Amino acid sequence: METVYVLHGCCDRREFEDINIPSGSNAHWIPWLQKQLIVRGYNCQTPEMPTPYKASYSSWKAIFENFPINDNTILVGHSCGCGFFLRYLQDTGKKIKKLILVAPYLDPSKQMGSFLDFKLNKNLREQAPSISILLSNDEPITDVITSTKEIEKILPHSKLHTFINHGHFCFDCMKTDKFPELLDIIINQN
Repeated sequence: METVYVLHGCCDRREFEDINIPSGSNAHWIPWLQKQLIVRGYNCQTPEMPTPYKASYSSWKAIFENFPINDNTILVGHSCGCGFFLRYLQDTGKKIKKLILVAPYLDPSKQMGSFLDFKLNKNLREQAPSISILLSNDEPITDVITSTKEIEKILPHSKLHTFINHGHFCFDCMKTDKFPELLDIIINQN
């Protein structure tokens, strides 16, 4: 059975502490995607990472180490969740089936301390033979555009999927919690 792990991104402390805003693993398109995958026979988990407003690589890694990874695993990250997955794969050497990066953020401006303090390595191709990058034409975060270019440069086997008017792929930008294009990339594309 294929396993899909969907990882949320980071947020500011105000958003994290607002009890009227869902937690990262329950926001935007993540719950919809999880349900779609489960009914199609995938094991899909959406881990909730600690303190996403001041993310710590060691804390996130400690949580994610509880989830088994193998060559039937598909990782889907959103924003800084993508950066975490890239660092985690390089750090552990684990091999997966597919890596999907939605609005990838690598912190090129170094605003997140040591959380994403790593150098992307071209050898990642051997660990993740299929990499898809999803980017919108109106991405509001300049560092996401810079991160995408860096990933494409270091990992030229990655496939870029460009979207129109999806912003940072959040509910406020997309005006929906459904993301059928992402579901299709997970299920049908290598």
